[in-house]
Amino acid sequence: MNKFYFLKIRGKRFLKILFWIGLCLPYNLLAQEPTGYYDAALGKKDKDLKTALFKIIRPHKQLNYLALPTAFQSTDWHPATSTSPKGYYWDMYSSNQHSTWSKQELNREHNMPKSWFGVSSDQVNDFQISTDLNNLYPSDINANSAKLNYALGVVSNSAIFSNGVVKVGSNSFPGYNGTVFEPANEYKGDFARDYMYMVTCYEDYANTWQSIGTSSMLIRGSYYPVLNAYAVNLLLQWHRQDAVSSKEVTRNNAVYSLQNNRNPYIDYPVLAEYIWGKFIGETWDGSNDDPENNSPLKALYSATDKSVFVSIKNPQAAFYSIFSVFGMLKQSGEISETSKISLNKENKIFDKGIYLIVVYTGNYRKSTRFLVY
Repeated sequence: MNKFYFLKIRGKRFLKILFWIGLCLPYNLLAQEPTGYYDAALGKKDKDLKTALFKIIRPHKQLNYLALPTAFQSTDWHPATSTSPKGYYWDMYSSNQHSTWSKQELNREHNMPKSWFGVSSDQVNDFQISTDLNNLYPSDINANSAKLNYALGVVSNSAIFSNGVVKVGSNSFPGYNGTVFEPANEYKGDFARDYMYMVTCYEDYANTWQSIGTSSMLIRGSYYPVLNAYAVNLLLQWHRQDAVSSKEVTRNNAVYSLQNNRNPYIDYPVLAEYIWGKFIGETWDGSNDDPENNSPLKALYSATDKSVFVSIKNPQAAFYSIFSVFGMLKQSGEISETSKISLNKENKIFDKGIYLIVVYTGNYRKSTRFLVY
């Protein structure tokens, strides 16, 4: 039967089928964590919540460091473009588009420097922490060399390295005086959630943190909060301003398929607020909603101009993704509090049918369905 046959049905039968499809759609087409994966963290708060997450995500498969370029083809492969018809390694450190791995051009880069957790280059394959894909990405070799083991920060006007994507130089963000590495704005949330993952997954490294890490962002000997005031302020700001993207969600799922653990701050961005932010002292109930924003997400399709009108009470810019009922990403972008999203009808991406729209901010994720007719 044609997959859109049911859309031709009229009256009560159509509404009944529409209702059941709505019920059968997964709560979260994006985050694909196993049922009950985070159950042990429910009802926890602050330190206990972080420790519960540690116990959930710490056990995972250790990968081979030398084999990571192959893994990156699953976790960090940019879709095909007109200039790269086969796709390419998704490098957050430069604008280069490498479709093949070359050790003269690309590195396996630890976003949180490996020197911070006491692993030397000749030991990198010996420890789970130094082969963890949640902290390893393909990187331009020159940007990687410039990054060294500097802390994250906001570079002042006097950058000592800049390639148009990342910068290295003196810090201008309050709380730390030193040389810092600054990623592109579109990836600052990615880096923030990576660092949150690292201090959560490796809570047992409390007495191991060292090097520039402990003089800039980490508190040695601390299981909670681990991040010092400078780090909390910086990472929460980036986490809130750069919401979880479809790139991160896709990557999180791919990493899970390879090493069998997940980044909870991608699955549930609001967890950062319960552990380090504005909801400290409150217990987490498993929701991804910001308790301060309980307004529903509304999406209404207009056949007149082939657009979707989206309304949500949201003081921040938000990121949206539109999926088919089969889980295929159709369109994504940024929206404001009330937005009109023009669907890409020219390329005939949107056939008649039901679609799921998911809206992210740094604090929550909401979803609803709409019908294209």
